[in-house]
Amino acid sequence: MKLAALSIFLFLVVPSGNSQASVEGLTPTRIPLDSDWKAQEYNYALKNVVHPSWGIAHSERDYQVAKQLAEDEHISMDLDVLFAAAFLHDLGGIGSFAKPGVDHAVRSAELAEPLLRDWGFPMSKWPQVKDMILGHTYYGPLPVSQPALAFRDADILDFLGDIGIARIFAITEESGRSSPTLASPVTLLKEFRKDFPGKLSLKSSLRYAQPRLDELDAFLKVLNAETFGECAL
Repeated sequence: MKLAALSIFLFLVVPSGNSQASVEGLTPTRIPLDSDWKAQEYNYALKNVVHPSWGIAHSERDYQVAKQLAEDEHISMDLDVLFAAAFLHDLGGIGSFAKPGVDHAVRSAELAEPLLRDWGFPMSKWPQVKDMILGHTYYGPLPVSQPALAFRDADILDFLGDIGIARIFAITEESGRSSPTLASPVTLLKEFRKDFPGKLSLKSSLRYAQPRLDELDAFLKVLNAETFGECAL
């Protein structure tokens, strides 16, 4: 991996390991920790939402992209709801938090409700958080609300482009295979390239998707050339 690509990978995919936000009162992407419950949730996520692809860096990107999509589409987005969902939406699929036979979104909602209550989250907003968590998966039914649709689209977009490539190769590395090859992640990237644009719901999402698709196409083309056709397009 070239140094520039490695730097991007480390910043965007791998958690820093710090136990506190990098700037007082702000996350690394400058999301405000403007209430006690947000600070508690964020620090919990730093310690527990640890994964090379679905970790806290992914949560931050989903928050930021969903917020931008909501602004572009003139969707009223409650940032408390978005924050609560973003940093816990994948918890149920990580390590010991996962439950066999239970979809990770369902498990995440099960885990999130008592945690948020204990941290002092305004639980009158819990139904919106639950809708956002349960509705974020690309393979599941569409969520009810427009804010949840924006969050789902943000989650799908994070599978595309350079960041999507980094995430998929991170999963391959995590698998611990003794002789990993390029075939598995490349096949998955091609499937995402084919299927995911059609899963986006908002017009703005399609606009953001196009440069990411171009990045993915360019990567696959160069990879095919540099592997002498091993990863045929």
